[in-house]
Amino acid sequence: MEPLIELQNITKKFTEPVEFRALDDISLTINKGEFVCITGPSGSGKSTLLYILSTLDSVYEGDYYCAGTKMNGLTQNQLADFRNENIGFVFQFHYLLPEFTVLENVMIPAIRRNVEPKEIIRKNALDILDLLGVADQAEKSANKLSGGQQQRVAIARALINKPKIIMGDEPTGNLDSVNSKNVLQILKNLRTTIGQTVIIVTHDEHFALASDRQIKIKDGKIEQS
Repeated sequence: MEPLIELQNITKKFTEPVEFRALDDISLTINKGEFVCITGPSGSGKSTLLYILSTLDSVYEGDYYCAGTKMNGLTQNQLADFRNENIGFVFQFHYLLPEFTVLENVMIPAIRRNVEPKEIIRKNALDILDLLGVADQAEKSANKLSGGQQQRVAIARALINKPKIIMGDEPTGNLDSVNSKNVLQILKNLRTTIGQTVIIVTHDEHFALASDRQIKIKDGKIEQS
Protein backbone atom coordinates (compact mmCIF):
# COMPACT_ATOMS: atom_id res chain seq x y z
CA MET A 1 0.00 0.00 0.00
CA GLU A 2 1.07 3.58 -0.62
CA PRO A 3 1.94 5.59 2.52
CA LEU A 4 0.06 8.91 2.68
CA ILE A 5 0.96 10.01 6.21
CA GLU A 6 4.15 9.33 8.10
CA LEU A 7 4.86 10.51 11.64
CA GLN A 8 8.38 10.06 12.96
CA ASN A 9 9.02 10.38 16.72
CA ILE A 10 6.35 13.03 17.33
CA THR A 11 6.34 14.49 20.85
CA LYS A 12 3.94 17.22 21.95
CA LYS A 13 4.57 19.00 25.26
CA PHE A 14 2.39 21.37 27.22
CA THR A 15 3.79 23.53 30.02
CA GLU A 16 0.62 24.68 31.82
CA PRO A 17 -0.25 24.14 34.62
CA VAL A 18 2.81 21.86 34.74
CA GLU A 19 4.91 20.40 31.95
CA PHE A 20 3.64 17.12 30.55
CA ARG A 21 3.79 15.14 27.32
CA ALA A 22 0.45 14.92 25.57
CA LEU A 23 2.12 12.77 22.88
CA ASP A 24 5.27 10.81 23.64
CA ASP A 25 7.48 9.68 20.74
CA ILE A 26 4.68 8.71 18.33
CA SER A 27 5.67 7.03 15.05
CA LEU A 28 2.89 6.06 12.67
CA THR A 29 2.10 5.37 9.00
CA ILE A 30 -1.35 5.71 7.40
CA ASN A 31 -1.76 4.45 3.85
CA LYS A 32 -3.70 5.95 0.99
CA GLY A 33 -7.30 4.71 0.98
CA GLU A 34 -7.31 3.52 4.61
CA PHE A 35 -10.24 4.10 6.96
CA VAL A 36 -8.59 4.60 10.35
CA CYS A 37 -10.11 5.34 13.75
CA ILE A 38 -8.12 6.91 16.59
CA THR A 39 -9.48 5.79 19.96
CA GLY A 40 -8.61 6.06 23.62
CA PRO A 41 -9.91 7.42 26.92
CA SER A 42 -10.43 11.14 27.54
CA GLY A 43 -7.10 12.86 27.99
CA SER A 44 -5.18 10.11 26.19
CA GLY A 45 -3.85 12.40 23.45
CA LYS A 46 -6.05 11.34 20.54
CA SER A 47 -7.41 14.84 19.83
CA THR A 48 -3.89 16.26 20.12
CA LEU A 49 -2.78 13.71 17.53
CA LEU A 50 -5.62 14.73 15.22
CA TYR A 51 -4.70 18.42 15.52
CA ILE A 52 -1.14 17.61 14.46
CA LEU A 53 -2.31 15.38 11.60
CA SER A 54 -4.63 18.15 10.42
CA THR A 55 -1.75 20.70 10.56
CA LEU A 56 -3.80 22.91 12.90
CA ASP A 57 -1.07 22.34 15.51
CA SER A 58 2.43 22.87 14.15
CA VAL A 59 4.39 23.10 17.43
CA TYR A 60 5.87 19.68 18.21
CA GLU A 61 9.08 17.68 18.09
CA GLY A 62 9.70 15.10 15.36
CA ASP A 63 8.87 14.96 11.65
CA TYR A 64 5.51 14.83 9.88
CA TYR A 65 5.15 13.98 6.18
CA CYS A 66 1.79 14.16 4.42
CA ALA A 67 1.24 13.45 0.72
CA GLY A 68 4.99 13.65 0.18
CA THR A 69 5.38 17.07 1.84
CA LYS A 70 7.20 17.70 5.09
CA MET A 71 4.82 19.66 7.31
CA ASN A 72 7.12 20.92 10.03
CA GLY A 73 8.98 23.97 8.82
CA LEU A 74 6.13 25.28 6.64
CA THR A 75 4.76 28.73 7.39
CA GLN A 76 1.20 29.17 8.68
CA ASN A 77 0.11 30.41 5.24
CA GLN A 78 1.69 27.39 3.57
CA LEU A 79 -0.03 25.07 6.05
CA ALA A 80 -3.38 26.78 5.40
CA ASP A 81 -2.94 26.33 1.65
CA PHE A 82 -2.03 22.67 2.18
CA ARG A 83 -5.13 22.09 4.35
CA ASN A 84 -7.43 23.74 1.83
CA GLU A 85 -6.12 21.52 -0.95
CA ASN A 86 -5.63 18.21 0.84
CA ILE A 87 -7.78 17.91 3.98
CA GLY A 88 -11.54 18.00 4.54
CA PHE A 89 -12.93 18.27 8.07
CA VAL A 90 -16.07 16.83 9.68
CA PHE A 91 -16.76 17.71 13.31
CA GLN A 92 -19.21 16.60 16.01
CA PHE A 93 -21.24 19.73 15.33
CA HIS A 94 -21.86 20.45 11.67
CA TYR A 95 -21.10 24.22 11.80
CA LEU A 96 -23.32 24.94 8.80
CA LEU A 97 -24.21 28.59 8.27
CA PRO A 98 -27.98 28.92 8.86
CA GLU A 99 -28.34 32.04 6.71
CA PHE A 100 -27.20 30.10 3.61
CA THR A 101 -28.79 27.26 1.68
CA VAL A 102 -27.45 23.73 1.78
CA LEU A 103 -25.89 24.20 -1.67
CA GLU A 104 -24.23 27.48 -0.69
CA ASN A 105 -22.78 25.90 2.47
CA VAL A 106 -21.18 23.13 0.43
CA MET A 107 -19.79 25.57 -2.14
CA ILE A 108 -18.15 27.96 0.34
CA PRO A 109 -14.75 26.19 0.75
CA ALA A 110 -14.31 25.89 -3.02
CA ILE A 111 -15.32 29.52 -3.61
CA ARG A 112 -12.75 30.60 -1.02
CA ARG A 113 -10.09 28.46 -2.68
CA ASN A 114 -10.98 30.13 -5.99
CA VAL A 115 -9.42 27.72 -8.47
CA GLU A 116 -12.57 26.82 -10.46
CA PRO A 117 -15.40 28.87 -11.99
CA LYS A 118 -18.48 29.21 -9.79
CA GLU A 119 -20.68 27.23 -12.19
CA ILE A 120 -18.27 24.27 -11.99
CA ILE A 121 -18.24 24.51 -8.19
CA ARG A 122 -22.04 24.51 -8.18
CA LYS A 123 -22.18 21.40 -10.37
CA ASN A 124 -19.60 19.61 -8.23
CA ALA A 125 -21.52 20.51 -5.07
CA LEU A 126 -24.78 19.17 -6.50
CA ASP A 127 -23.03 15.96 -7.58
CA ILE A 128 -21.65 15.42 -4.07
CA LEU A 129 -25.02 16.15 -2.45
CA ASP A 130 -26.55 13.60 -4.82
CA LEU A 131 -23.87 11.05 -3.88
CA LEU A 132 -24.78 11.56 -0.21
CA GLY A 133 -28.54 11.40 -0.80
CA VAL A 134 -29.44 14.99 0.03
CA ALA A 135 -29.52 16.70 -3.39
CA ASP A 136 -33.25 17.27 -2.92
CA GLN A 137 -32.41 19.52 0.04
CA ALA A 138 -30.02 21.75 -1.91
CA GLU A 139 -32.13 24.92 -1.89
CA LYS A 140 -33.32 24.63 1.70
CA SER A 141 -31.85 26.71 4.49
CA ALA A 142 -29.34 24.62 6.38
CA ASN A 143 -31.22 25.04 9.67
CA LYS A 144 -34.33 23.40 8.17
CA LEU A 145 -32.66 19.97 7.96
CA SER A 146 -32.61 17.12 10.45
CA GLY A 147 -29.43 16.38 12.39
CA GLY A 148 -28.57 13.45 10.17
CA GLN A 149 -29.13 15.49 7.00
CA GLN A 150 -27.00 18.33 8.36
CA GLN A 151 -24.12 15.96 9.01
CA ARG A 152 -24.40 14.60 5.45
CA VAL A 153 -24.16 18.18 4.21
CA ALA A 154 -21.11 18.71 6.44
CA ILE A 155 -19.48 15.68 4.79
CA ALA A 156 -20.35 17.08 1.36
CA ARG A 157 -18.73 20.38 2.32
CA ALA A 158 -15.60 18.48 3.43
CA LEU A 159 -15.44 16.78 0.01
CA ILE A 160 -15.94 19.82 -2.23
CA ASN A 161 -12.23 20.55 -2.72
CA LYS A 162 -11.53 16.88 -3.55
CA PRO A 163 -9.20 16.41 -0.56
CA LYS A 164 -6.84 13.49 -0.22
CA ILE A 165 -7.95 12.99 3.39
CA ILE A 166 -11.18 13.36 5.35
CA MET A 167 -10.55 13.94 9.06
CA GLY A 168 -13.29 13.79 11.66
CA ASP A 169 -13.48 14.67 15.35
CA GLU A 170 -16.37 12.66 16.86
CA PRO A 171 -18.52 13.13 13.71
CA THR A 172 -21.29 10.92 15.14
CA GLY A 173 -21.08 12.24 18.70
CA ASN A 174 -24.19 14.39 18.30
CA LEU A 175 -26.27 11.84 16.38
CA ASP A 176 -28.64 9.04 17.33
CA SER A 177 -27.71 5.42 16.59
CA VAL A 178 -29.52 5.30 13.24
CA ASN A 179 -27.84 8.42 11.89
CA SER A 180 -24.50 7.32 13.34
CA LYS A 181 -24.74 4.13 11.30
CA ASN A 182 -25.68 6.17 8.22
CA VAL A 183 -22.61 8.41 8.59
CA LEU A 184 -20.40 5.36 9.10
CA GLN A 185 -21.78 3.77 5.93
CA ILE A 186 -21.26 6.98 3.96
CA LEU A 187 -17.61 7.17 4.99
CA LYS A 188 -17.06 3.49 4.20
CA ASN A 189 -18.68 3.97 0.80
CA LEU A 190 -16.41 6.93 0.06
CA ARG A 191 -13.40 4.77 0.84
CA THR A 192 -14.72 2.02 -1.47
CA THR A 193 -16.00 4.13 -4.38
CA ILE A 194 -13.42 6.93 -4.64
CA GLY A 195 -10.52 5.61 -2.55
CA GLN A 196 -10.95 8.31 0.06
CA THR A 197 -8.58 8.20 3.03
CA VAL A 198 -10.54 8.68 6.27
CA ILE A 199 -9.13 9.41 9.74
CA ILE A 200 -11.64 9.66 12.59
CA VAL A 201 -11.30 10.31 16.31
CA THR A 202 -14.17 8.54 18.06
CA HIS A 203 -15.46 7.13 21.33
CA ASP A 204 -18.00 5.05 19.39
CA GLU A 205 -16.86 1.44 19.70
CA HIS A 206 -19.15 0.21 16.90
CA PHE A 207 -17.79 2.91 14.59
CA ALA A 208 -14.18 2.04 15.45
CA LEU A 209 -14.68 -1.70 14.97
CA ALA A 210 -16.02 -1.07 11.46
CA SER A 211 -12.87 0.77 10.37
CA ASP A 212 -9.88 -0.85 8.63
CA ARG A 213 -7.65 -0.18 11.61
CA GLN A 214 -7.80 1.22 15.11
CA ILE A 215 -5.00 3.35 16.51
CA LYS A 216 -5.42 3.17 20.28
CA ILE A 217 -3.80 5.94 22.31
CA LYS A 218 -3.17 5.83 26.06
CA ASP A 219 -1.17 8.33 28.10
CA GLY A 220 0.25 9.90 24.95
CA LYS A 221 1.59 6.64 23.53
CA ILE A 222 0.31 4.26 20.86
CA GLU A 223 -1.06 1.17 22.60
CA GLN A 224 -2.21 -0.50 19.36
CA SER A 225 -1.96 0.40 15.70
